[in-house]
Amino acid sequence: MRIITVCLLFFLPLMGFSQRFNGGILAGGNVSQVDGDDLEGYHKVGFQAGAYVTLRVSKHSSFQLEMEYFQKGSRKASNPDSGSGDHSYLIRIHYLEIPILYQYTFAKRVQAEIGLAADVYLGSLEESDGQVSPSTVPFRPVTLSGILGIACYITPHLKAGFRFNYSLLSIRQPTDTPPSSYRYILFEKGQYNNVLSLTLSWDFKKFEY
Repeated sequence: MRIITVCLLFFLPLMGFSQRFNGGILAGGNVSQVDGDDLEGYHKVGFQAGAYVTLRVSKHSSFQLEMEYFQKGSRKASNPDSGSGDHSYLIRIHYLEIPILYQYTFAKRVQAEIGLAADVYLGSLEESDGQVSPSTVPFRPVTLSGILGIACYITPHLKAGFRFNYSLLSIRQPTDTPPSSYRYILFEKGQYNNVLSLTLSWDFKKFEY
C-alpha cells in the first residue's frame, strides 16, 4: 500500500499541471505458464485490471507508469487418456504489478513498448488433483519482470495491446537444494512467470495522432 500511495501522490498532481500528462484505465486477459515446474504450455487463464499515468515527452516518445492487479500461474488439466494418469495441477498467483514503460509511437497510432515491472506478491492458491497443496518453497514478496509489447489506437481514446511478460528473477525464495525441474535463467536457478496478455485501455484525454 505504501508503494501505491507514494506513486499516486507523486503522479496525480502532475496530471493537472501539464498537458503532456494523460491517464487512463485498462483491463484484459492473459494466458500463462511457470517455466521450471515441469509443465509446458500456456494453459492457465487469468485476468488483469488497473490504471496508468502517461508522460508524452515528444511526438513519438512517452513513458507510462501503471498499477494493476495481475493473475499469473500454471495449470495442467487431468487427462486419463494421455497414458500419464489422471493428474491435475493448478497454481494461481496474485500480484500487484507496477510497470514502468517506454513507448515509441509510429505509423501515427501504433506503439511499441518495453519496460520493467515490480511484482508485489498478494497471495496464491496451489492445488494438486483438486486438493489444496501448501507451497514447499515460499514465493518472493517482490520480484521483477521484463515487458515487451505492441499496441494500436482503435479510436483517439481506446487502445488494444498485446504484451509478453517474463520474470527476470525467480518467483520463489532461493533454496539450497532446488528441485531438478528448476531452470537457470539470467541470474539464478528457479521458477519464472511466462505470460502473454491482451488488454484494452481507455485514455481519459484524447490521444492526438
